Amino acid sequence: MNKAPAHPPRLIAVLPTRVRRNYRGGRELDRLAGHPAPKDSDQPENWLASTLTATNPDLPPVANEGLTLVRSGDKVTTLRELLALAPEFYLGAQHLDQLGQQLGFLAKLLDSSMRLHVQVHPTSQFAREHMNAPYGKLEVYYVLGVREGCEGYIRMGFQRSPGRERWRAIVEHQDISAMDACFDKIPVKKGDVWRVPGGLPHAIGEGVLMIEIMEPSDLVVRCEFEREGVVLPPNSRYMGRDLDFCLNVFDYQSYPSDEVIKQHRIEPKPLIAAPGWSYDQLISPQDTSCFEVFRLRASTSGALAADNRCSLYIQVEGTGNLCAGEETILLTPGSACFVAANTQLTYQPANAASELLCCKPILTQQPGEQAHE
Repeated sequence: MNKAPAHPPRLIAVLPTRVRRNYRGGRELDRLAGHPAPKDSDQPENWLASTLTATNPDLPPVANEGLTLVRSGDKVTTLRELLALAPEFYLGAQHLDQLGQQLGFLAKLLDSSMRLHVQVHPTSQFAREHMNAPYGKLEVYYVLGVREGCEGYIRMGFQRSPGRERWRAIVEHQDISAMDACFDKIPVKKGDVWRVPGGLPHAIGEGVLMIEIMEPSDLVVRCEFEREGVVLPPNSRYMGRDLDFCLNVFDYQSYPSDEVIKQHRIEPKPLIAAPGWSYDQLISPQDTSCFEVFRLRASTSGALAADNRCSLYIQVEGTGNLCAGEETILLTPGSACFVAANTQLTYQPANAASELLCCKPILTQQPGEQAHE
């Protein structure tokens, strides 16, 4: 039986954890990882902070698929196994009391070469009341870029709702032209922050590279069964239920595109603005009860105050060292570091323009704001 080390490291290097999905992409993830021949495949996602296995019915089983791989010292293990060795050290007592050993979020890199199938996720309330599940799947997108030659868009919500019974017929008969007529293309660009609540049908457009942070769940209803030759097997469509059940997940209200942009494209809230150092809140407790997301832009070194929550740092642009005492991890674009609770950090950018995202679970009593020294 594995035992916790006497002095566990506070900084944990996250390793690439590619996951199969029912769409193609991943070329840009290969580029970020330094592969000599990047290409698209059926592994378009890299799960950066997951203590959940992926749901891939009808595909050959892969042991522990979706569990984030990490390096601790000279050992490679899963994040879930690492947390189980020293749960209070890594997560903090309050996290264990409120959330157990499961993280309050799941974070991934996503790179689509095709438009995803139209889909929807349940709200947390629906998941609790009707599926005996603790979480639905609210999602947050942080757009990293759009492939050259691609338009850069998402579908979100019905712009022209067909209503429940008409939508049932559209899905049953796979009337794709009628399905397409329900949606507009909503443009996205690098740096955008989007909040996609449960209940809103949506689809990420082709060529979009993003960081996706979500409630820790893999629950999805897919209502478009074929895209560009990728056919969804029946067990991948309705969460193991039937269409009647899944029709209850949808928000059937019509939302004009400008209203979607106004409600769901999030404007960052500045928290700290100092020479060479800015710290913004992207997602707050007003946006979701599960997690917060912050953005650090730095050209000078600075300190990030310890609090009682674990965190995930993802390098977006530039390079830099994340330090905790004698521990240091070099972060490059697309790489990530899991940080134990109650850790005082220093970030040392190596570039004039360095950018990171920080994800933290929400606990009922929050510490003060991050400091810069």
